[in-house]
Amino acid sequence: MRDYKIEHAYKSFGMKDLIKDVSFLIREGDHIGLIGNNGSGKSTLLRVMASKDSFDQGQVEHAKDFSIAYVPQEANLDADQSIFEALYESDSPLVALVGKYEQATLALQMDPENPTAIKNFQKWEQEMNQADGWNLDTKIQSILNRLGITNLYQKVAQLSGGQRKRVNLAKALIDEPDLLLMDEPTNHLDFEMVEWLQNYIRNYKHSVLVVTHDRYFLDHISDRIFALKQGELKEYEGNYQAYLEKRAHEEEIAAASQAKQKKLYKSELAWMRKGAKARTTKQQARINRFEDLKADVTKPQVNQADVDLDFDQERLGKKVILLEDVTVGYPDKVLLSNINLLVQNRDRIGIIGDNGVGKTSLLNTIAGLQSPLAGYVSIGETVKIAYFRQLPADLPDDKRLITYIQEVADEYVYNDGRKASAPQMLEKFLFPRPSHGMKIGSLSGGEKKRLYLLKLLMEGPNVLFLDEPTNDLDIDTLTVLEDYLETFPGTVLTVSHDRYFLDKVVDKLLIAHGHDQSVTSFYGNYSNYQEQVKKAEKAHSSSVTKNNQKESHSVTPPEDSKQESKANNQKRRMTYQEKKDWETIEDDIAKLETEISNIEEEMVANGSDLGKLNDLQKEKESKEVSLLEKMEYWEYLSDLRV
Repeated sequence: MRDYKIEHAYKSFGMKDLIKDVSFLIREGDHIGLIGNNGSGKSTLLRVMASKDSFDQGQVEHAKDFSIAYVPQEANLDADQSIFEALYESDSPLVALVGKYEQATLALQMDPENPTAIKNFQKWEQEMNQADGWNLDTKIQSILNRLGITNLYQKVAQLSGGQRKRVNLAKALIDEPDLLLMDEPTNHLDFEMVEWLQNYIRNYKHSVLVVTHDRYFLDHISDRIFALKQGELKEYEGNYQAYLEKRAHEEEIAAASQAKQKKLYKSELAWMRKGAKARTTKQQARINRFEDLKADVTKPQVNQADVDLDFDQERLGKKVILLEDVTVGYPDKVLLSNINLLVQNRDRIGIIGDNGVGKTSLLNTIAGLQSPLAGYVSIGETVKIAYFRQLPADLPDDKRLITYIQEVADEYVYNDGRKASAPQMLEKFLFPRPSHGMKIGSLSGGEKKRLYLLKLLMEGPNVLFLDEPTNDLDIDTLTVLEDYLETFPGTVLTVSHDRYFLDKVVDKLLIAHGHDQSVTSFYGNYSNYQEQVKKAEKAHSSSVTKNNQKESHSVTPPEDSKQESKANNQKRRMTYQEKKDWETIEDDIAKLETEISNIEEEMVANGSDLGKLNDLQKEKESKEVSLLEKMEYWEYLSDLRV
């Protein structure tokens, strides 16, 4: 069996215990998702398993020839190598053989008459036949194509961070190790790549351990979940949905147990206050039990869901943002052109498109960080923007956490008069008091993002720009952020490749197209959009098939068939019912929009009533589905009317 085992592992970082007496077994073929709060030690555990670091204590067991491949968040490739060299430099003899064959093939193509090139090609072709390397060669070409890796002779030094990550991922998949370790593999991948990787990993025959914030990906590929919390690792059978169900059940039990403990604590407290006339052994045991109860009941329950996104915003007027004939890009390169967009209060807009198409440039242009090449961007007078960027530009590594937050305010004052000091605000975002004097550079990537988010929200924005907000944030923080955005009484624009986040947060998409530099709109979330794309592709495929079938018949159609075809090509007129619907449909749409707006206001007013919020959310979703259907029907009728 190709199993991997860790027993009684310990690992600390400074004064913090990241891993405490952790033991687990990864069976051959296991697909495991590793989750935990930012800074909990997930990446550290993967690094140790990949032999990039070591445990302070513990044992690792696996077969001598057991192979492990590691895809870190930031690719660590030799900048002087070409992509080809990075990919085919492998401990796998078969991968190395395919690399030599591909080199020989290229040399022969470059100089077909060269005797040495011919001889080398024949040699490696024979080796490929003997080793049956053709399947691997085909597989490698498929992986490279799917990950958009084309110019294999480009130097690694010339690649962006995202391109390096894709090369590193391709290298790991090509090696096909016994254990594949992946740290946020979906970062820097577009939607199509993520779906391909998701299906590839699902069908991967060896073991996988993956850290990811992409909950659709996690749910699809995992059959076990490892949860790392406060140095301890707990295992759950099943995928991410199964984990959520079990975790919710555990928290219900814990809450009930805590309530019982508090009741017992109160009765013991009453006894202690009465005092004991004589401290017998039995009474002393009771005193000891009281002290244990006190410690258990009063200790803080550290849970990422305790992150409290409770912030006030300035009032936002009707006019938010207007784009008129805007062209986005750089003097030497146009990315997107002729963009017309009206952004209104409470809009939830997601910007999607392939890598490099100009999504972040569009967001930067709207935010005023980048000038439009043409056109006009108008921002409303009451707009106060907070921009949550992929790479925080103003997050100095040498500054201490408390100093960074005090730059906004020593004390955060709510509209209702409540106050919270800078240290209290840090604690609300799960930065304990002992960490407040730490320098920002010592934080993990996710902790830096959480600190950055805290500072932005303390500034009281009414318009949020989010550029890939899910990168580096742990799942629990994302869940709280998503819930906050649902009731945020302002406007949200986000660039994201996270399908789950888009489905939960946005109700309108801007799709940036690289082939013609256009931007189109879609009303609905990402899954709605994907459904429409698939329907269109299916209809197109069906149409092509029918046309091909028609072209394959050379028989001239009879005259009555021609007449029928002519009639079908004439534009159909509205029926009586459709005419009646056309007269009222715009009023119906306006009514639904008003109802949705009223529900959103009611959600804001009932922000603390979770039961009421749940009912309102269901009602809102139902109204939004009706609105989408009405708008599609309006488009259908308007085509008939023209």
